[in-house]
Amino acid sequence: MPTDPMEFADRVGGELSRHLGDRSRAELLALPQDAQFSAALGASLLCVAEVLRDPVERGVPPARLAAICARQIESLLGGIAPRGA
Repeated sequence: MPTDPMEFADRVGGELSRHLGDRSRAELLALPQDAQFSAALGASLLCVAEVLRDPVERGVPPARLAAICARQIESLLGGIAPRGA
């Protein structure tokens, strides 16, 4: 039976997030917070770029893929309230 794409995204996305968090705490804790953020975001974006490589090689415009990613990120962040709010 094939894996449900949303279940896969939730499960593997959680695993990747935990791994990135563990590595960040182990290797970046001594850095200033903005450097930690930049490094973790950079690592995340390298993964995203690798996932998007195949569609780009098949001719999908990078701007179209970036727009899709932006909409999904906005959806994922939409329910988060600022601290202290």
